[in-house]
Amino acid sequence: MKARLNFACVVLSLAMWLPASAYDFMVDGIAYNVNSDGKTVTVTYTERRKSTNYDQITEAIIPSMVVNPATGVSYTVTTIGESAFYSNKTITKLVIPPTIVTMEKDAFGSSLSKSSLYISDLAKWCAINFANATSNPFYSQMPFYLNDELVNDLIIPKGVAVMNSFAFHRCKSLKTLKIEADVPSISRDAFSSCSNLTTVEITGNVSRLDSSAFHLCSKMASITLPESVDTIGPEAFASCSSLTEFICPPNLRGISRETFKQCSKLQRIVLGPKIEKIGQSAFHQCKQLTEINFPNTLCAIGINAFQNCTSLENIDLPILCSDIRHNAFDNTKWYANQPEGIVYAGYVAYDYKGDMPANYHLVLRDSIVGIAQYAFYNQKNLEKITLPFTMFDLGGWCFSQCSNLKEVRCRMHHPILTPSQYNLYGAWAVFLNVNLSNVKLIVPKGCKPYYTQTYEWNQFGEIVEESFPVGDVTGDMLVDVEDVNALINIILKFNTVNDYAGEADVNSSGIVDVVDVNGVINIILGLNIFDQ
Repeated sequence: MKARLNFACVVLSLAMWLPASAYDFMVDGIAYNVNSDGKTVTVTYTERRKSTNYDQITEAIIPSMVVNPATGVSYTVTTIGESAFYSNKTITKLVIPPTIVTMEKDAFGSSLSKSSLYISDLAKWCAINFANATSNPFYSQMPFYLNDELVNDLIIPKGVAVMNSFAFHRCKSLKTLKIEADVPSISRDAFSSCSNLTTVEITGNVSRLDSSAFHLCSKMASITLPESVDTIGPEAFASCSSLTEFICPPNLRGISRETFKQCSKLQRIVLGPKIEKIGQSAFHQCKQLTEINFPNTLCAIGINAFQNCTSLENIDLPILCSDIRHNAFDNTKWYANQPEGIVYAGYVAYDYKGDMPANYHLVLRDSIVGIAQYAFYNQKNLEKITLPFTMFDLGGWCFSQCSNLKEVRCRMHHPILTPSQYNLYGAWAVFLNVNLSNVKLIVPKGCKPYYTQTYEWNQFGEIVEESFPVGDVTGDMLVDVEDVNALINIILKFNTVNDYAGEADVNSSGIVDVVDVNGVINIILGLNIFDQ
C-alpha cells in the first residue's frame, strides 16, 4: 500500500511539470480564452510553465475581432490576461486594439525589451484598467506610436474622459506633455517614471492628482497646474530631481505625504492661500530649498516634513500652526542657527537644544500656542513646567519619559484635551511613563473643577489653585506692561477676559475699564493702586 502511494505521488509530480494547454483556440500565433459572457475573449499564454511565451513570433498584432477557426464564431478582444506575455524577449512590435479594456496582473512583466508599442485610439488607451505596473507594456520603456507616428510631445485633447492608473508609466519616449482634457483626476502612477519627460502643462479642468502621478520623472523641470486642482496625493512629485520651482494651485488645501520628497533641485515653492496641512516627509531632503511661504491657514506640519532641507534658513509660521510633528525641521539651516535652549518654531515650542541644566524649570513664553511632538522627550533634568495661558495644543509624547518631573503649572483656564491620535497606548501619551501621582498640578484660581473633571488631567497626585497678584492679568505671576496691554485689548474688544489666566477686573467693579488700567500702571510705578 505504501509503495502504491509513493508511485502515485511521482506520477502527479511529473504531470505538474508537463506543458499544459492554457487556451481555447489560437489565431496567427496568439492564444485566446473565451470569457464567461460568450462574446469576448482574453489574450492568454500558450504554455504556463514556459518562461518566454510567444517566442515563436516577432510581431504581436492583436486584432479587435478574432474568429475561432474551429467554430467560425467571432469574438471581441477585450482583455490581455495575467502573465500573457511575461518574460517575452522576441517581440519587436506590439499592436493594442481600441477594444482592450483590461490588462491583468503582470501581463507584460519582464518582457518586450526590444519592442515598440502601437495604438490608434488615445482615449481608449487612457481608459484601460491596468491591474499593476507590469500589466502595461510601457513597463519595458518601449517607444510609443500613435497612428504610426512616434510620440515625443503628447497632447491629450478634450474628449478624453479618464486618465487611469499606470496609463503611461515608464513611457520613455515622452518629452513634453499637455493635458487639455477635462478628466476628473490624473490617477495613480499615470505618468510616473517617464524618464525623459521635461515639461508638463495641464489646462483641463482637473481636480486631483493621485499618488505618485509624476513620481520619478527625473528630467521634469517644470509643471503648470490649473486652479481647479484641489488635491495632490502622496509622492505625486517625489524624486523629480530636476524640478526647481513649484507654484501651488490656489484651491489646494494640503501638501500630502512625501509629495516633494527628494526633489533635490527644488529651490522655491509658493504655497497656496488655503493650505492647512503639510504632510509627513513632504519636503524631505529638498536640499536646495531656500524659500517657502507659510499661509495664515496653516495649522499642522507632519513628521520629517522639512528634515534635511539643509538650505532652508528662514521659517515664518502663522499663529494657527500649533501642531508640529517630530523632526519636522531637523538638519535645516534654520535649526542650525538656533541658540541652545528652548527652540521656538513660530508659536510652537519645538524642542530643547543642547543639554538641559539640572533641576530645570521650563517656562514657555507668553503667546506660545503649542508644543511639538516629542519636544522635551526623555529630559531627565526637567523638574518644573510652566505653560502659558495661550497654550491650546500639546504634541504627542512631548513630556514622555521625563521621570523626575515634580510640578506642572498650567495658566490655561480650561485643560487642553489630548488629541485622540496620541492615545496610542491607552494612556495620555503627553506624559507617558511619568508617574503623575507624584506630580503637583497648579491651575488658575477657580479652575480646579475643570481639571478634576477631565481624565487626562485628573491623574495628577495633587491639584491646587493659584491666586494671582493684583493686576496680574496675563497670569505670569508678574505685574508689568504686558498686563496693561492685555487690559487695553479687553477694553477694545480685541480679546476677552476669558482669554487671560489672571485677574482683569482689578478694582472688582464688575467691569473692565480704564480704571483697571490706571490701577495696574500705579502698581508698576509703586503707587497705591487707585491713587490719581
